[in-house]
Amino acid sequence: MKRFNLLIVALLATVFSASAQLSAVRKVFDNNHNQRTEIILPKVMGYNVYKADFHLHTIYSDGDVTPAMRVNEAWFDGLDIISITDHMEYRRLEREMFRYMKDYIRPELRNEPKAVNTNVLNTDPDERGLLVDFNVSYESAKAKGDEMGLLVVRGVEITRGKLGDYNALFTKDNNALYDPNLETTIRNAREQGAFIIHNHPQFSKKTKSTMPPHCEDFYAKGLIDGIEVINSYNFYDRLFDYCIEGGYTPFSNSDAHNLIALRFPNAGKDYFRNMTLILAERCDEQSIHEALKAGRTIAYQANMLIGKEELLSELFKESVTVEVVGEDSKRWKVRITNHSSLPYSLRWEGKKEGAVFGQSSALLNVKKGTKELDITVTNMFYGKEKSPVVSFKLKK
Repeated sequence: MKRFNLLIVALLATVFSASAQLSAVRKVFDNNHNQRTEIILPKVMGYNVYKADFHLHTIYSDGDVTPAMRVNEAWFDGLDIISITDHMEYRRLEREMFRYMKDYIRPELRNEPKAVNTNVLNTDPDERGLLVDFNVSYESAKAKGDEMGLLVVRGVEITRGKLGDYNALFTKDNNALYDPNLETTIRNAREQGAFIIHNHPQFSKKTKSTMPPHCEDFYAKGLIDGIEVINSYNFYDRLFDYCIEGGYTPFSNSDAHNLIALRFPNAGKDYFRNMTLILAERCDEQSIHEALKAGRTIAYQANMLIGKEELLSELFKESVTVEVVGEDSKRWKVRITNHSSLPYSLRWEGKKEGAVFGQSSALLNVKKGTKELDITVTNMFYGKEKSPVVSFKLKK
């Protein structure tokens, strides 16, 4: 009986110990919410692949969040690089902020601050000019980026109503850019070494022209380096050929004004937020700038990828392995394993279709004895309705 009681005591001690350990483990998981989504991508052509969003707005123009929040969002979403591209000419929240600050500052310290020239999209500013510091949002984001290990590139959005919108990246001083003339403003940015993106480009549906005349003039003068072929949920597929064949660097950006979680409510579940994949040696300004100038980018949105044919093909080849794993009397079972986080939709043997999801495997039925399997990656585009075909050698 005594031995039995000792056994019961020992069992109870073990149960309570295990319960305490389980409780401790649960507490660790419950209290750790700072988990970043890692988007796993292979090296491509010897380059690392970095994830970027080069079109973001904050309270310093017409966005609803702070620059630091943009950094936090990007870090949690698995990005490596962002640029805060607040408008110079349109600053919706400035008047509101000044009104709040007037009540916030002690009366003896007030000097009647007022918002000035907050909307000069379609009109020239009055004689007071643009008085705010257009580097503040970058400096705020950069401080947070340095803390989080995320690269923040200085940028600004240049906007002139019907004349279009253009992001200038890698500027040196945003306060030295503005001119009432749009072309002069873009040239001022280029003199600072800026990379110019044509944002959410317009085009004429009434003519064969790809762009409005003023835009074609900017391209002809060499003022444009890249094209935002995807903006938020908008695909400018009419411009895919124009971008790739013309040697312009393709971009996909969020153009977020409110929370990213509102912009892309299913991001991280069914897909990732908009991003531009960059093939570069390192995640620093010099390497990223060089990669953009060289056109080594792939635009991503909702599991669609747009870029040069070679870059797309190499990304897919480096992402997957293909091997024969079984057979019946007529067919081989071919396993395709996707080691990356991006899903791929596939077509093979002319009409067979399937998919391989991120970090998963799928079985393909292939004619027995096939020596080379040609796979069309149908969620990749190097032009309008042009998808790369990638070949894999098979052997049993």
